Amino acid sequence: MRTCCHGMDAILLRKTLKRVTKKVQCSFATDIKVKSCTADPDDVRPGDVFFALNEDIDDAIGLALYHGCSAVVADRPASGAEKVPFFIVPNVAECYATVCHALYDDPAKSLKMIGITGTSGKTSTSYLFSGVLAEAGYQVGLIGSLGIFDGHVLHPATEFDLQPPQFADWLHRMMMNGCTHVIVEASSRMIAKGHLAGVKFDAVCLTNIRRDHLDYHKTVEQYRRSILNIFRYAKKHALAICNVDDRITEAVLPLIDQPLLSVGIRNQAEVGSMLTERCAGEQTFIVTAGTEAVPYQTKTIGDDHIYNCLAATALGIGLEINIKTIVRGIERVENVPGRMERIVCGQDFNVYIDSARTVDSLLTVLRTAREVTSGRLICVFGAAHHHEPARRATFAKALESLTDSVILTSTTDYLDSESATAACDIGGCFTSERETKIVPDRAEAVALGLSEARSGDTVLIFGHGSPQESNKHSPFCDRLFTRQWLYENQTCNSML
Repeated sequence: MRTCCHGMDAILLRKTLKRVTKKVQCSFATDIKVKSCTADPDDVRPGDVFFALNEDIDDAIGLALYHGCSAVVADRPASGAEKVPFFIVPNVAECYATVCHALYDDPAKSLKMIGITGTSGKTSTSYLFSGVLAEAGYQVGLIGSLGIFDGHVLHPATEFDLQPPQFADWLHRMMMNGCTHVIVEASSRMIAKGHLAGVKFDAVCLTNIRRDHLDYHKTVEQYRRSILNIFRYAKKHALAICNVDDRITEAVLPLIDQPLLSVGIRNQAEVGSMLTERCAGEQTFIVTAGTEAVPYQTKTIGDDHIYNCLAATALGIGLEINIKTIVRGIERVENVPGRMERIVCGQDFNVYIDSARTVDSLLTVLRTAREVTSGRLICVFGAAHHHEPARRATFAKALESLTDSVILTSTTDYLDSESATAACDIGGCFTSERETKIVPDRAEAVALGLSEARSGDTVLIFGHGSPQESNKHSPFCDRLFTRQWLYENQTCNSML
C-alpha cells in the first residue's frame, strides 16, 4: 500500500499549512497548487509534496528530489532546498496530517467526530457508544484496535496507529458511505505523533490515565501529557467526558477547558452508578443522571465495564440522546472481543478471555473473577517481551495475590524466546509456594489451564482476544482456540 495521499482537487499548499501555524517560511513568493503528498521518500512520485519527518532530513530530501517531488516541507533548511519550493514549518507532522485531510476535502467537517482516549477502556467504550448511536438511528463509522467499520463493512485493523493518509482516506470513505458519526479510538502514540491534526472532535472521552507505553513515551509524565493533548484537537465547545474516580484524571480536570460531564462510581459524579447484582454471566446496576435513575443489565461483568457504560451514557446524554435509547444501545452490545469475554460451550466452569495490558486492569479482572468463583481461580498469563523488569514484578504480585494456579506463557502461538524469558522473569518474582508453570507454547498453555479446571472453577486467559490484536506474525486467536478445545474435550472432562 502506498503511503501517498492523493487529493480529489488541488489545494494551495501555503494556505493549508497556515491552518496549522502562522510561521511558514517559503523559498518561493507565490503559493503552489498540489494534489498529492507523502512522508516516505521511497514512495515519492513526480508531483508529490514531500514532508520530511525523518531525523536525517538531508538524505530523505535528496531521495525525494531524485524521485521527482514538486515541493518539500521540513522544520529546518536542508541541502537541495533551492531546487523546488521549500517550506519551513515548526511542526511537520501536524502539517502533514492537515494537508492529507485537506486533499480529501476535509471529510471530518461533514461528520460528528467522537474521540476516545485513555490507558484502558477505549475499545469497550467505543463499541458501547457505537451501539448507542446505532440504536438512535445514526450511521456510525468506527476506527479502533479491533478493526475499522466504514459504515458498511468491518475491516481488520492491520495498523492501529493509522498514518495520516489512511486516516483521511477512511474518514472520506465513511462520509461517502453515509456515516453521520465517527468514533475514533485515539492511542497516546497517535496523539503524540500528531496524526489527529486536521480533525476537530465534537466530543472527547478520557477513560482514565494510568501507567503504560513507557517503551515509546519514556516517562510517565510524557505519556500523560500525550493523552491530554487530545484536547488540542477538540472544538472550542466540544463535550469532555472524564472519570472522576481515576486519581490522575481528577487531578488534571482544571487543565481541561471544555464543557465537562463527569462519571464515577465511588466519587460524586454527574453520571453515577450503583451495582445491585453480579454473577458469572451478567450484572445489573443502576445509573443515575440528574433526576433519572435507570437499570442496566449487561452480559459483561466487572467494574471496568460499568465505567465504560457510564462513559458511553455520558456521551449519549451530551449528544441529547434519550436515556431509554442509550440503555437499549448499551445492552445490545453483549460483549467486546477480549474484554472480560465469557466463553460458554457447555462446560461446568467459567472461562473468560481478557486483554488486560496494565497491572490495574489485571487486578480489576482478577477481583471480578474471584467474586463470582466458588472454586479455584486458574490464570493463563501471556508475558510480553516489552514489559520492563519492574512491571514484570508488579504483574507477579497481582497474580500471586488473587489466583490459585498460574500458567505463564508467550503472547504468541510460536516459540518467542523474548516472551519466554519474560515469563521466566515473572515466575521468578513469586515469593510464595504455589502452582506456577511456565509453558512457552501458548496453545499448550491455554489447553493446560482448561484441562485443570473442575466444576466451580474459573479460568482466566490473558492475552489476545482476537486475531486483529495478535502479533502480525501470529494468527492465533484465544477465543477460537478455547471454543474448539472446549467442544472437543468437555465430554471427557465431565466424566472425570
